Parts: sequence; structure tokens; C-alpha cells
Amino acid sequence: MLAVLLALVPATSAAAAPNGVRSTDSVAARVGQLSAQLAKADADLRQASVRASVAIEKYERAAVRQRKAADALAAARRRTKSAGQAVDRQQDRVGLMVRRNYELGGVLGTTASVLAGKPSDLITNLGYLRYVGNRQAATLTRYRQSKGLAVLAEGTARSALKAANTARKKAASAKAAAQQAVDQRHKRVATLTAQRDKVQGQLDTIEAHNKSVRAAAAAREERQAAAQRRSADTATEVSASTGGGAMVAVRAALAQQGKPYVWDAADPSVGFDCSGLALYAYQQIGIELPHSAEYQYLQGRHVSSNALQPGDLLFYSYNGRVSGIHHVTMYIGNGQIVQAADFGIPVQVVPAYFDFGYLGATRLA
Repeated sequence: MLAVLLALVPATSAAAAPNGVRSTDSVAARVGQLSAQLAKADADLRQASVRASVAIEKYERAAVRQRKAADALAAARRRTKSAGQAVDRQQDRVGLMVRRNYELGGVLGTTASVLAGKPSDLITNLGYLRYVGNRQAATLTRYRQSKGLAVLAEGTARSALKAANTARKKAASAKAAAQQAVDQRHKRVATLTAQRDKVQGQLDTIEAHNKSVRAAAAAREERQAAAQRRSADTATEVSASTGGGAMVAVRAALAQQGKPYVWDAADPSVGFDCSGLALYAYQQIGIELPHSAEYQYLQGRHVSSNALQPGDLLFYSYNGRVSGIHHVTMYIGNGQIVQAADFGIPVQVVPAYFDFGYLGATRLA
């Protein structure tokens, strides 16, 4: 919209204005005022969009942590079960030794039999008593060790459960924050739309009385149409080309053009968010990625922006650090990217951009 307003600035102020129409100077001044208002509105809209993306990214990170905590809990429960089975086995062994000792009349009974026997058998019988005692002691020791392992496993399970609950609470909090950010953004968009419509009405009046404005607008539209044709040609050329695994991922992403932006989604039948599109595309070649732009940045190897190849993932951060990553796109070649950018904008091909918080690129295949 800012470009439209700038294009509406008259090329000259020498021509006399028709009756009832403001002079060229006053029109130019008004266009400048409108441009400033829309520039401010556009900046506010971009900030709201970034806040929503950041909140969604926090939810996806918390969801990843929750799944890891759940896996840890399941493993701890398996260890607890194993230790419990070991305790049961040791208890059976101890019970067996007790029964055998009872059947032999206990230690006192066995000692009595030793004293009542032949003197020549004394050494042999005493050795047997020591053997039985050592067996009982060893069995009790194993029982205590197994019981200790069970207690340790239960402690690990409790810690894992606590971590899972913490991760779940963080996920719920992040999701609520994301929804709140989205709601705020929609309200802001409604306000900005009303402001834009009001400004557009004023600009329509200016355009109706200025032929040079019409010429500039027509030229601008032609430039945009030419750029769109070049973008479409590039997308067609890339999608039709053949190559390795990365090109398969590129074609999978390009096939989703027109699908709606849906946060936390990675399904052609539902829609995609930015990291969901990358996740789905690379699933087609057997590469599993986490559903988080930050964690995707940590996969593969990083490459320079002047050495990009089709399939490379481009990342953007609101604070210049990995912790601030909130958006990811896929490079498809010829200076173009495919992305799921934002609410209300379907998956589409656009020129690659390296401002607005560009952080770096990752190559996976």
C-alpha cells in the first residue's frame, strides 16, 4: 500500500488544477501524510504478526518437550516393572531357603544333628552349615539390591512424571499465549482495515482528478503482473525439474501452493504453518524434522546465503538469536522461496528476502 501511495504523487505541479480540485502542492502534501499513516500501520501489523509467530513457536517447542518427558516416563515405568519382577524373584528364592532351613530343622536343628553324628563327619557337616548360611546371606543381599533398584526406578518415574506435568503446563500456557496473540492480531487487522479503507477513499478522489496518477498506477500494476509471471514461471520450472532428495522435498512443498495457513498444522488436507510445511516436505524423502522452526534450524548443516541450493531452509529471528526464531521458508532456486507465511495468506512462492530478521540457512539433503 505504501508503494501505491508513493506512486500517486503527481509528477509535476506546473499544470493548473481544475476548478474545485486542490492544487498539486496540497495533494502531494496530503499523499505524504497518508503514506506516513499507512507506514505506521504496516509496522504495527508486522509486529503483531511476529508476536503471533513467536507464541506459536513457543507452543511447538513445549509440545516437543512434553513428548520427550512422556517418553522418559514410559521408560522409567518399564524399569520399575523390571525391578519389581527382580524383587519377586529374590523373594521367591528367600522363601525357598527359609522352607529348606525349616525342613532341616533350622540352624539349631542342623547343629544338633552335627553334634549327634560321628566325629569323623563333624568337619563335613560344619562346612555344610557355612554353605547354607552363605547362600542365605547372598540371597538376602540380592533381594536388597533388587529392592534398591526398584526404589531408584520409582524415583526416576516420579521425576519423569513431574517433568511431563511441567512440560504440559508450559505447552498449555504457550498455546494460550499464542491464541491471545492471534486474537489481538485479528482485532488489530480489523482496525487497520477500517483505516486503510478510509485512506483508500481519499486516494480514489485524488486519482479521479489526476491522469498522471492513473498512468503511474497502471505502470505499477504492469510491473507487479510481470513479477508475478516471472515468479510463476520460476515455480513451474523448479517443480518440473528433476534432481536428488532435496528436489523431491521442493516439489512436495510446491505442490501445497494455495493451501491455507493453519498454525501447528502439517497436513495437506488441513493446511500448514511455516515449520509444518518444511516438516511435511522432508517427510517425503524420509527425513523426520521436529515441528518447530528453532529445532529445525539445529538440524543438518548451515550454509551461506550466497551458496543456497533448492531445498535449503531459511530462518528468521526477531532477536538475532536461535532462541528468537519464529519463521522458516524453503529456497526453491532462482532467487525464489516457498513459504506458509501467515494467517490469511496461503502457501505461495515469493522472491527470497534476507531482511526482517534473516538469521541463516540449513541444508538437510
